[in-house]
Amino acid sequence: MIYIKATVKGEPDVPPLTRVFQYADKTDELILHHSVEMAREKLGKNMKLNVNEALLLYAYFVASEMRAEKRVGIIEKNAKTILSSGQAMVGVPETLRVLVFDAVVDGRREWVVLRQPIPASGYIMAAE
Repeated sequence: MIYIKATVKGEPDVPPLTRVFQYADKTDELILHHSVEMAREKLGKNMKLNVNEALLLYAYFVASEMRAEKRVGIIEKNAKTILSSGQAMVGVPETLRVLVFDAVVDGRREWVVLRQPIPASGYIMAAE
């Protein structure tokens, strides 16, 4: 069983958003797996991910690492390698500045906090 409550903190002037990922059985987890594979296929075609797809990848990563019995510190460190700014649409790194996962996976509960998991590209929007 996977239950993850993700709280996303982005720009300082925008309220945090919360998403719940809940997969009660193997059938639900198969749906999760297929959704993650679709996002990975997009990356394989050099397409960029939106906020929801990127958040899904991070939630799945947290669940997978917890199943592998990794410590929270290792999960937080390794999460920085999942996506680069070039793999996400404009604004996604800024929207996903801090991800807080309250995760329960197979009865194990952990709090995982990812700070700037996608490095900002440093682009500047110019007025015409």
